[in-house]
Amino acid sequence: MKIVIVIPTYNEVDNITRLIPVLFDEFKKMPHHDFHILVVDGNSPDGTGQKVLEMQSSYPNLHLLPEEKKAGLGAAYICGFRHAMGKMQADVLVEMDADFQHDPKDIPRLIQAVEEGYDYVLGSRFIKGGSIPKEWSFQRKFLSFGGSMFTRVVLGIFNVHDFSTGFKASRVKGFVDKLDLDSVLSKGFAYKQDLLYRMYKQGAKIKEIPIAFALRDRGDSKMEKNNFMDSLKVVIKIRLRESQNFFRFIVVGFAGLFTDLGLFNILRTLVFSSGEPEISARYSSAISGLVAMTVTYILNNYWSFSDRKVTSITRLLRNAPLYYISSYIPILFRSWFTGYSVATFGNTFLVANTAFFIGVVIGLVWNFTVYSRIIWRKTK
Repeated sequence: MKIVIVIPTYNEVDNITRLIPVLFDEFKKMPHHDFHILVVDGNSPDGTGQKVLEMQSSYPNLHLLPEEKKAGLGAAYICGFRHAMGKMQADVLVEMDADFQHDPKDIPRLIQAVEEGYDYVLGSRFIKGGSIPKEWSFQRKFLSFGGSMFTRVVLGIFNVHDFSTGFKASRVKGFVDKLDLDSVLSKGFAYKQDLLYRMYKQGAKIKEIPIAFALRDRGDSKMEKNNFMDSLKVVIKIRLRESQNFFRFIVVGFAGLFTDLGLFNILRTLVFSSGEPEISARYSSAISGLVAMTVTYILNNYWSFSDRKVTSITRLLRNAPLYYISSYIPILFRSWFTGYSVATFGNTFLVANTAFFIGVVIGLVWNFTVYSRIIWRKTK
């Protein structure tokens, strides 16, 4: 495999001159792989980029990618990913800091996990065997561990413990090369949460390996002042983005509900009022449900699931029978349940509409599951 270690730098001349020889010594332990180092330098005034150029004579697999301007850690990595995939044809990308907080000796363990079939390997500080510096302040420990716990719960990814690790290996084919890197939500530290979630949604096989995160002993910290708030904002944006279809589906559901409920009561009290209460309730529920279904089909296609809407009239008509059949299953249940309820407990407004709403709730769960996974399912 061709493995590219992407290392963003800014004023790291002391660190990078120490790190590069150590990394190439580690690469010798895995001669069956083609290792390269790509330093993405943000025009460091201390001459980091120039030093990397000087070292290329000793290390042919060392590359420098100058940024036009320093735009943040996430922007540097995205710039490096594009170059490594497009110009260098990388099979695996490794994210790593230049300041020795990530131990170069852990790289073979990352690559071994990729060899075992994992697509996204995270160096984790928060699993057994991992650690953070004892010298860190309580506040930094709390924000680091607590932030990962918060992200874990909000994003619903419970097999990952360290969401802000900057030491990881990613498989390119079928995963990183499928990501829309232009839409990453942060140019700073919070890019980590966004990319991790996108890899998870791509179906990447994820593994965490324990690492001991070390103290920085020289150079300037790349920690941005708004790191915590940026991460919080990104995590919430991801959750809202992923829930957008459901929120819209609920709104459309209410539109269908008002159509359904209003027509149901008009039919029940005016059109079929002379018939048997049970039969009247069933007919009214069945007809009002059919009309409401047509309304919601159009609204769901053009709004609720607009990110995957069907634009072809032919396909829209072809999908309609499946939509009606799947949607009518809970309506049939609701119609039966409403008729059974008024026959058993009396033909009153409270009984009829309570039974009606119970049927609506059951139908809501059923419909969203079928719509999102079958009719408007996402395609890779």
